[in-house]
Amino acid sequence: MSQFRKFIISMLKVGCIGFGGGSALIPVIEKEVVDKQGIDTKENYDKDVVVANITPGALPVEIASSLGRRNFGYKGMILGAIALALPGTLGALLLFTVLSTAQNDLLQLVKIISVGVSAFIIYLLADYIGRVMKSCKEESNARLLKAIFLMIGVFLLVFEKNFYRLLGIESTPLFSVSTIHVLLAAFFFLLCTQTDYSMKRVIPAVLLCGLYLLGHGKLQVISDSLLSIVEILMMIATVFAVFWELRKNVSGRNTNWNGVWRDAAVWIVFLVILSLPALMLYKDGIVFMGEGLLSALMSFGGGDAYLTIAHGLFVDGNMVGEDVYYGQIVPVVNILPGSILCKTLAGVGYYMGLEHLGTILGGILFAIAGFACSIAASAGCFFVIYHLYNSVSDMGIVRKIGRWIRPMVAGLLCNIILSLCNQNKSVAVEMGVSSQVILVVVVLLSTIDYIYSKKRSPKAGLLLLMNIFIAGIMFCILNLLTSAIL
Repeated sequence: MSQFRKFIISMLKVGCIGFGGGSALIPVIEKEVVDKQGIDTKENYDKDVVVANITPGALPVEIASSLGRRNFGYKGMILGAIALALPGTLGALLLFTVLSTAQNDLLQLVKIISVGVSAFIIYLLADYIGRVMKSCKEESNARLLKAIFLMIGVFLLVFEKNFYRLLGIESTPLFSVSTIHVLLAAFFFLLCTQTDYSMKRVIPAVLLCGLYLLGHGKLQVISDSLLSIVEILMMIATVFAVFWELRKNVSGRNTNWNGVWRDAAVWIVFLVILSLPALMLYKDGIVFMGEGLLSALMSFGGGDAYLTIAHGLFVDGNMVGEDVYYGQIVPVVNILPGSILCKTLAGVGYYMGLEHLGTILGGILFAIAGFACSIAASAGCFFVIYHLYNSVSDMGIVRKIGRWIRPMVAGLLCNIILSLCNQNKSVAVEMGVSSQVILVVVVLLSTIDYIYSKKRSPKAGLLLLMNIFIAGIMFCILNLLTSAIL
């Protein structure tokens, strides 16, 4: 089997188990493409992760597209992105078409499966965090200590919302900052200090970062006017720091603008080809296309944040009804693997096509158009930033960001573990079983997966099937016990 076919199969496989959000798939993709197949290097993969984290759109789709572009050209760029996003989107589309006839039974089955998959994903995340810490320790104990502090710091900035929800605390978090704001604050600190941790550099950087994070926290303890001043000061300091780095390190170097235009042109053609059938049937659908692209470019902060953006553009814009959006689209995209962005845009397109064209075929064509918007906007924006990043990759600050991105991602993944626990808690409540029992089972399954994988090195698919099987048996037992008690 050729390397290209192995790559596409790997992306399809990752797409099938892609629960837990975009960041959760970072270690999964790395394990498949870098560790197992050796298609790419960790250095290149780390660069993909950095760029994907600072651009809007579907993070795993961007990474898959970049891996494909670098190793297999344009066919890899397009098919890699499609392969990763397709399983979840296709599953969502199938559910959208049959929910009216088998709504409750089908949703319950998917929820049971999601519990087993969540335990498997938690194991993968814990394994990734462990490998990051091990790599830092091999370099030096000082490096490990710094990595641990960085990981804990990032986690403390983002964990509150999920932690409060897990414990049932009705209180507004102080921070609970989105991923993008945490990363922007971290990159700003690195740019301003320039690896010089003297007090005259550290104190202003820490002060501005602290005010910035407080302003973007859920409690918003500083006023909007003060936050605007802080952001202006940070922008000025960032521009000055970047200009200084450019003069010092890469004077005379040009960005590969030809590469930027070529990649952008490929994604524009891709979007036009997939969207044209829907637009030929309903020309006013161009408004949906524009809103879809705009929503993707606004999708900083992860899948949950995108659902809010989609509500503002599509529900408030009367493209899809609120009952359909929250009664069918949101539940389906939350219980299936893959990018929430891709599934949501496909879902909005499906129901819009169904309403205006009156046929399932019309809904499917608009779902394809929405799917194309999500991929083209995500990957197109990614490659513009990627080429700019590539032209200054020998800057000292860029190397430093690449050096510390893994501990930062590890901190974000700790929060995703909490999010997955909350997801399982919600499933338990909806199905009328004990949420505490579900959480204990998920933690035990994840622990068994971790220990078993260290001793036997089993295939990932075997562990996943085992988890799903045990989750199914667990729900059967709990239902029987509940019935007997009642």
